[in-house]
Amino acid sequence: MKKQEKKTKKSEDRDIVLRMAVTAMIVWMIFGGIVFAIGVMNPREDPRAGLARLEQMEAEDTEEIDGQIQALEEAERAADEAWANRPLSEKFANSYVIGDSIAQGLYEHAVLDGAYVTAEQDTGVCRSEVSMIDNHVSRAVEVGPQVLFLCYGLKDVEAASGNADIFAMAYKSVLDTLKEKLPETRIYVNSVLPVEQAVTDENELYGCIPEYNEKLKELCAEVGVTFIDNSSLVKDEYYYEDGIHLTAEYYTEWADHMAEIAEL
Repeated sequence: MKKQEKKTKKSEDRDIVLRMAVTAMIVWMIFGGIVFAIGVMNPREDPRAGLARLEQMEAEDTEEIDGQIQALEEAERAADEAWANRPLSEKFANSYVIGDSIAQGLYEHAVLDGAYVTAEQDTGVCRSEVSMIDNHVSRAVEVGPQVLFLCYGLKDVEAASGNADIFAMAYKSVLDTLKEKLPETRIYVNSVLPVEQAVTDENELYGCIPEYNEKLKELCAEVGVTFIDNSSLVKDEYYYEDGIHLTAEYYTEWADHMAEIAEL
């Protein structure tokens, strides 16, 4: 009787274990099905595809931005070229030039209209019987330009007997007067132009021109005006027979150089 009970007990235990195993398997199958269904209904995109699309969008955006920048740069260059290529009459509209026979060439060669220039032969900053420097200063003050260019020195080579200190002192007097009477005007001082060697051979005083320019450069720094060195613009083929005055080709380059330095 006891043996029969034991067998029955074991059989019941196996049935319980089997039912539990079957139940567990069914639960896992149901859970797996739910997970599968969720996956089907909500598929997860491959992140690599998303990254590729982002990279493509960045490349497209970069190309578009680069194109816009290039277009702006080209438009800016075109505007700068158009501005730089304006006629000299427009560039010098609010400017004025006073000077000696070298400055006369600006209107004699039709580079600038006479309305922009007051210049006369034999005029320098060193006072003499024929010098018109006071009239030039008065005219500049009357015009009241935004920008004023001065061009003196050749006459002063002999007027100051080649003494660069005397020349600088005389020039300083002129600049002091102009700065006092035209405090809002930007003032530019042109260098004394070199002459041909044959001229210096005949009159050694012209050999002092480099020293004149050094003193003039120092003076400009001292009083707060701008020195313009034009020596590099002068070429042998630009000289007239006198070895001092220059042809029209020089004047176009000179006017452009003044405008560039003064940012006209």
